[in-house]
Amino acid sequence: MLPRKLCSAVLLAAALLASQQTNVDSLLTQYERQLVAGQPSPEQLLRNVASLSGQLQPGVAPRAVNYLNSLRGYGSRNRGLGLAMSGVYRQIGGMQSNPQDAWLNYRSAYLLMTPYGADNQVRGEMHQLRQSIELIEAKIPGLPKLDWASLDPAGQKAYDEIIERYIGVSAAVTSAETTTETMRRSMASQGLALRPDVVAGLTRMKLKLEDAKRLIEQRNYATAKERLISAEAEAGKILKAFGG
Repeated sequence: MLPRKLCSAVLLAAALLASQQTNVDSLLTQYERQLVAGQPSPEQLLRNVASLSGQLQPGVAPRAVNYLNSLRGYGSRNRGLGLAMSGVYRQIGGMQSNPQDAWLNYRSAYLLMTPYGADNQVRGEMHQLRQSIELIEAKIPGLPKLDWASLDPAGQKAYDEIIERYIGVSAAVTSAETTTETMRRSMASQGLALRPDVVAGLTRMKLKLEDAKRLIEQRNYATAKERLISAEAEAGKILKAFGG
């Protein structure tokens, strides 16, 4: 058992963390209502972003990202707000243990700096951030190869949608592959084999995902989305076959 003092310290820290998370949730609820009620001023949004930066916790990061995403249009038109939002995206990216999530947030941070890249200081920060992004990309070998920084705003929006879907489906495919391999080894130890339909589904799933990657690189996002839907469905069938 933990010593009483240490146990008390752990409980106090957990309570403090829960309280901070509740505070951030409360702030985000308030900020989201502002957007629904009307168009907040850039000054108000800047205060919101600064306050959010000071209280961020990993548990509320996904909700904070959704809020920041809803402000992207404002940030691209207001230098102070855009750079402040870029900083919070980087802050969230640094909290992520999943390289795909970190990559998405660092990329958002980079894109928000783009309209202000004529400034030498901003350009220097963009260069450093791009190096960080490339290091993360090296940890995600299955990521489609596409120069996303060269896309225009409309192209960025379309790419955002498809790449987030691709990353989500990739995770489902990886889960299905891992589960299948685990079950294959278990069954082989008993002299059994995987069902032919599961093996065929696994092949189709991987081919669909690979095809989606190729189509994204060609910027054929509509057809890529169809392939991702098919790959996700195959992954679901495989997991269901093993009780997942």
